[in-house]
Amino acid sequence: MRVKKILSMFLAAVMLCALLPVTASAAFSPEDFTKSSWFGQFTGAYENTPVERYIDFTIDECDSSGNLTGSAKITTVEGELRDNDWCTYEFKGTIDFAKNTFYMETVRITGSINGVSWIVNPFNAVIQMNDQGDMSLSGTYRNTTYSGEYIGDVPFFATRTSAWARDEMTQANILGLIPDTLKDADMTKRITRAEFAAVSVKLYESLTGTTAEASSTPFTDISGDSNSADIEKAYGLGIAVGVSDQEFAPDVAINREQLATMLCRTIKKYKFDGWTIDSDDQYQLDTSGVSTFADDADISDYARPSVYYMSKMGIIKGVDDIHFAPKNITPEQEAQGYATATREQAIALSLRIYKLSDILK
Repeated sequence: MRVKKILSMFLAAVMLCALLPVTASAAFSPEDFTKSSWFGQFTGAYENTPVERYIDFTIDECDSSGNLTGSAKITTVEGELRDNDWCTYEFKGTIDFAKNTFYMETVRITGSINGVSWIVNPFNAVIQMNDQGDMSLSGTYRNTTYSGEYIGDVPFFATRTSAWARDEMTQANILGLIPDTLKDADMTKRITRAEFAAVSVKLYESLTGTTAEASSTPFTDISGDSNSADIEKAYGLGIAVGVSDQEFAPDVAINREQLATMLCRTIKKYKFDGWTIDSDDQYQLDTSGVSTFADDADISDYARPSVYYMSKMGIIKGVDDIHFAPKNITPEQEAQGYATATREQAIALSLRIYKLSDILK
C-alpha cells in the first residue's frame, strides 16, 4: 500500500508539472554578441522633415550578466549619401538573456554632424531569430532633433554583420542595393542562389534607374520562395540560369564562380545594349594582364572569363594571394564554406560594382 501511495503521489506531481507554464531557456549567450557587429536604420527628423538615419555598431564586450559596451556610427541621409553628415559614439547597455531583450544607451559622442553636436538617445529592442538562424534586433529608438528636442520613439531594426562590413552594408542600404528579403537577415550567413538573384536584380535596377520586369521561367522549384519574383526578373534579364532545364536550386548556397558569373552578366546587361544570355560570347570583357590563379583548373570554362574580369577590376579577390576558390571540391571545403560567399560579401561586391558604374559603362 505504501509503495502504491508513493507512486500515486509521484504521478500526480508529474501531471501537475505538465499543467504548469514552461519557462523558455535563454536562446542567446554572451558569445553570440561579444565582438559582433550590426547595422540598421530608423527614420528621424531634421527641421520637421523625416530623414532616414542609418546606424552601424559593434559590441566589443558582453559579459555573462549581459552587460555590454561598444561603439557606433550614425549616418544621416537626405536623398543621397552625404559623407559629412555623421557622428560616432560609445555606448553601454544590457542584454536580458531570459527575456531576449536588448538595451543600449549613449556614453560619449565623439563626433558631430555639420559641426553641431547631436544627441543620441537609447533604444530598446527584442532579440529575434528565425528558422534559418538569422539574428536581428527590432524595437524603438528614442529620437531627437539636432537641438535635442524630443520627437518620440520610432521603429528601429538591426541585423548582424561582420565588423569589416559595417560601412559597406550601411552604404549599400542607403543606395538601395539590399533586397527587402535580406533586410532582416543575418548578413554573416551564406547567401543562396535565390538571394543572390535578388541582389543582382537590385544592382541592375540601381545602375540603370529602371525596374526590371518578371519573366516566366521553366523552374519548378521556386514557387513559394520569398525571392521568386526576383528570380523571374533575373531570368528575364539573362543574369540567372538554372542548374538544369527545370531546376533553379534556390536554397543552395551560391559558389564563388557562379557569383562572379552572375555579377559579370549584370555588368554586361548594363554595359552593352544588345547583350543577351544567348549572345554572350559576342561580348568579351578585357582580362589582359591578370595573373592566373593557382587553382585555375578548378574554374569552370563558362566562369573563367568572368572570374578574371572581376579580378582585374578589383571587384572580387582570391581567398589568398594565389587561389580563387571557384567551388568546393571536397566535403571538407563544403563544410567549411571555403568557396561559398556570405550575404555581406555578395552585397559588398554589388556596392563595388555600383561605385565603378561610370568606368564600366
